[in-house]
This record gives sequence, C-alpha cells and structure tokens, in this order.
Amino acid sequence: MANFDLDSTIQHLALSLEPLSSRARSALFGACAEALAPLLDDVEQRTSAKWSFPDVRIALDLVRDHVVGGAPQGDHTELRQRLLDSVPNGHELDSPWSTYAQDALICVDAAVVAASVADGDFKPIWIQYAIEPMVVSLDVQGYDVEFAPVPVGGNELQAQLDRAVEFLQAATSRLVDPLTVDRSSYAALVKEASIIRPAVLG
Repeated sequence: MANFDLDSTIQHLALSLEPLSSRARSALFGACAEALAPLLDDVEQRTSAKWSFPDVRIALDLVRDHVVGGAPQGDHTELRQRLLDSVPNGHELDSPWSTYAQDALICVDAAVVAASVADGDFKPIWIQYAIEPMVVSLDVQGYDVEFAPVPVGGNELQAQLDRAVEFLQAATSRLVDPLTVDRSSYAALVKEASIIRPAVLG
C-alpha cells in the first residue's frame, strides 16, 4: 500500500462486508475478536483485575458454535449488555489500553450481533475496530499512519499494518462464497487473524 489512506481503506472493507451472510460476518469478527482477546488479558493484568471481562469467553464460544453450525441465531441481548457494560471509558484507563479494550470488545459484540436474531443491527463500519489496535500501536511508536505513507517494505511498522489489512481483505473475499466452516477451518481463520494484534509495548 504505497499510498495508504486509512479512511478509504476502512470504507472499502466496510463495503466488502455488505454482501456477506450473517454467519460469515460472525466468523470474521469472531476470528478478529479471538485475535484481540489477549489484549484484554493484558488489561486485566495491568489493572490488577480492576477491569475484567468474564463474558468474553462465553461470547466467543457462542460465536464459534454458531459459525460451525452448532447453534442457531438467538436472542443475546443480555450478553451484549454485559459486554458493553465492561467497556472502560478513555478517562478510566490509560492509552493505548483503553482503545485496545474498547476495540476488542466491539469486535466481540459485532460477532455476537451477527450471531443474533437482531443481526439487522450489524454495522459493516465496525471493521474499523479490527484495524484500530494496530493503528494506535503504530501511533504510540511515533509513526503517523495517515500522513506519512511509505512504500511497502520501506518501513516495518507500515508493513505490519499492510499485513493486517491484507488479511481482512482476503478473509472477506473468501467468506463471500457460500459459507461452510467447520471447527478446523474456523480455528485456521482465528490463527490467521492474529496478524491484526499489535505487539504489546512496555
């Protein structure tokens, strides 16, 4: 991405989600949420469990069971509310950890929404929260993503973001086809998604 533009990249990804089935959307965001979940573990450790997220594993297991065909869409209103109630506000947790926690929890919620009877509430633009942790990480390291584009390979930080976006583009393209995902293929998608998780600093 020699001429990387964050806003247009997010818009393009959001548009690519529109034709996906609810199950495919749940698979993509479930994989992203699994990839970002270790950041929530880091937040718990750094805050001595002042912030904890006990419903995340419940939600991700529900999403996995839906994606691989073991569970139908259901009413997950109460679970969603508990997830959203656990999101720390920016003034309650230092940056970048507040952003990491918010983004990971939004990805969890997006996967649950897609696995819900209320899947009409799903917003494709939520894909920005799968990218934001990497963007924030680069910002913390002093790299201006939007205003200092560099050629691919010219900067390892840029290359990290390129790989994250390329994963989302490729995964979305694959999921456009009729979705038949078993446990092993979903596990493979989750493993691929780890590319969107930034390295923890400090």
